[in-house]
Amino acid sequence: MAGRGNRRRRAKVEVQAVEIAYSRSSHLKTPLSKLRQPPIREGKEGNRPPAKKEQEGNEGWTQADRKAMRRSLLSLIHRYYLDAISRLPTADLRATLARGLLVAGHCYGPFHPLHNIILNSVWYVSAFPLGDSAWVDVDMISNDGIVQACHRSLDGLVASLRHFCPALSTGDALWNLMSADADLSDAVALAKRVSKSSAQAAMRSQARAAFRAAAKAAQHPNPAAFRLFASSVLPTVKRDIVPFLRVKHMLSSMDIEHLVKSLVPDSPKELLQPPLMIAPDVHDAIVSHKKLEEAMVEVVRVALFKYTLQSEEQFVLHSVCGVNLLKNESLDNCYHINFFARRKESGPVLGAPLLFFTEAIVPAVDESSIRLCVVVDPLTEIGSCFACETNKKMIVHPTYDEYLGGRDFQLDDVDSDGDFPNPLDLDYNLFLC
Repeated sequence: MAGRGNRRRRAKVEVQAVEIAYSRSSHLKTPLSKLRQPPIREGKEGNRPPAKKEQEGNEGWTQADRKAMRRSLLSLIHRYYLDAISRLPTADLRATLARGLLVAGHCYGPFHPLHNIILNSVWYVSAFPLGDSAWVDVDMISNDGIVQACHRSLDGLVASLRHFCPALSTGDALWNLMSADADLSDAVALAKRVSKSSAQAAMRSQARAAFRAAAKAAQHPNPAAFRLFASSVLPTVKRDIVPFLRVKHMLSSMDIEHLVKSLVPDSPKELLQPPLMIAPDVHDAIVSHKKLEEAMVEVVRVALFKYTLQSEEQFVLHSVCGVNLLKNESLDNCYHINFFARRKESGPVLGAPLLFFTEAIVPAVDESSIRLCVVVDPLTEIGSCFACETNKKMIVHPTYDEYLGGRDFQLDDVDSDGDFPNPLDLDYNLFLC
């Protein structure tokens, strides 16, 4: 009976987590009264003093609770990354911004998580460029890299929130972040029980230390530079940059140049470093990846051709952003793939990219190799299948179409915690899927 009760409570937390994560799609905030709130404690911000915060503060949260909240937040942050990828110009994404997004494009910072991802990515590749010999154009963004960025972003969010609100336990921090849609300013306001403007005013004096803590927790390649950027540069350009990003849903190469001029003033000499180069032992991995990338791009080309025959709409590839080889299935070399593509009508490319899911046999000989190709919506479709979850791939799957990989499984049966090595600045070149 006790086990059944625990499963019910765990299921309740999972449902609550999903409700919070999906409340954005309907533009309705789930009432906080429907969530299991953290224990009320005496002291500043309604919590215990920080001396025993971790030992005592987590008593109100089981490990299953915290795992469910992390899973919900990672799913939400993944959607922010997909949104950011769709907004960046194709040429810039392939040439430079993929590196910035995977290496240092974390979602923590003073602005909305989506805007933080874009700005942090643009700033990093401009402030710390690669040498000419290290330049690599990419059509496929590593899903492992995106998953790693999601985990590190969440670690940074938790660290910075607990710096701003020292009395919070890890469970409390996760709950506030989940309730705030992973927006750091909103989470601070919730934790302190004040308005967002009051929270932002209180955050200014602690910004440098908090963002350095975030960068260290997220294993940012240059925490000192990020601390200076987030606490000194971003506040000075907020009035111009935030409205600009709200209006410009699709960014052009000229828009990226405009952002660079605002975000990269002269940096202190001690924070500068020479252009990075590719180590000799990385070369073979890059060659191997490029072969896989070419095969995946060819699969996507065939999938789009088949989709065009069915829909009578033409599309052009923006980027591949998720690849997983299904193991222990009835078909050999069967993959699940997410990619973005834009509509094309009589020449010009129109509108924002759409996210597609395809199940395909690789190499793709013809349309018969494409088992399924459909448009998916990250806000409404299911998260993944058992095969992709087991391989720790964050790939958006359709809700109603049939595919391999297993749909009926318990999330508790899957280890979703990331175990990633320290980041190399050239991680983005590996794109190991």
